[in-house]
Amino acid sequence: MSDKKVLDDTLGTVRTLNQCGRSTLVPNEYSQQFIEYAGALKGRVLDLGAAFGVASIPALERGAAVIANDIDVHHLQVLWERSPKHLRSRLSIQVGRFPKDLAIGANSLDAVHASNLLNFLRGGEILHGLDLIHRWLKPGGKFFSISGTPYAANIMNFIPVYQERKRNGVRWPGEIEDISAYSSHSTVSELPKFLHLLDDEVLVDALVSSGFKIEKSEMYLRAGLPSYLHLDGRENIGVIAHKAYVLGESDVAFGPNVIDQ
Repeated sequence: MSDKKVLDDTLGTVRTLNQCGRSTLVPNEYSQQFIEYAGALKGRVLDLGAAFGVASIPALERGAAVIANDIDVHHLQVLWERSPKHLRSRLSIQVGRFPKDLAIGANSLDAVHASNLLNFLRGGEILHGLDLIHRWLKPGGKFFSISGTPYAANIMNFIPVYQERKRNGVRWPGEIEDISAYSSHSTVSELPKFLHLLDDEVLVDALVSSGFKIEKSEMYLRAGLPSYLHLDGRENIGVIAHKAYVLGESDVAFGPNVIDQ
């Protein structure tokens, strides 16, 4: 597969090959912070939903050992082809759906990155996934995440529903079973039927319940977001959290496809 053909697109984004929206070709602010952190430590990091490598490849180039995960093997093939050959000894490819298909040694990662991944997971999957990430990270290791919120122009009809669910105490108010019920925008065809939109309160609560300490959380308009999504400056939720140092903490790896320890 030609990576040039796959990545030939306009506006700095490219359609994913598995109908999970678009991937940016330039790291967003939180991805860039992950890249810089990974490069400074030159440790072992995990990029969840890596797509074509917008964060994985720069982290690799800065000296990190990168595990690139994606549900679509074709994305990872493009990522591998785009990676400098002399750096591939530090690049591991892991095909599978997070969280159910991944298992990594406990306390083995310096950082985990997830850009626009959590929006495709149900609430229970997010909680399970955050528990796993917390387990996989070394004490002090960091999680960098950015996700979409309900406050985007192409899905604005869902905002009243979201707010009402929050008022009624719904645990995961942003779960949408059929996105076409709330939007007729042309980009809906690029997305799966199910979508899970998050805000700072919902995501931070989930992170804290999994044992994370929050370093930064904000709802904001990320640089490079396509104009058709612009609404009111709350289009994205970015979070940086870390695993606290806990004496006597004992974790074990479990599940299928355990990556080399």
